[in-house]
Amino acid sequence: MPDIAAKPQKAEKTGAVKQMNVSDLMGDAREIIIVHQGDEYHLRLTSNNKLILTK
Repeated sequence: MPDIAAKPQKAEKTGAVKQMNVSDLMGDAREIIIVHQGDEYHLRLTSNNKLILTK
């Protein structure tokens, strides 16, 4: 019997989109690091209140 826990499972496509406020994600920070598949992405709030996502 194969070990299915060792294989990543694909998320089912439900059509639902999660929405959250930036303040809930970042709190008082101006920059956070998001880790996706081992890579780090920096989400930064600029002085003009724009969001920039960089790898």
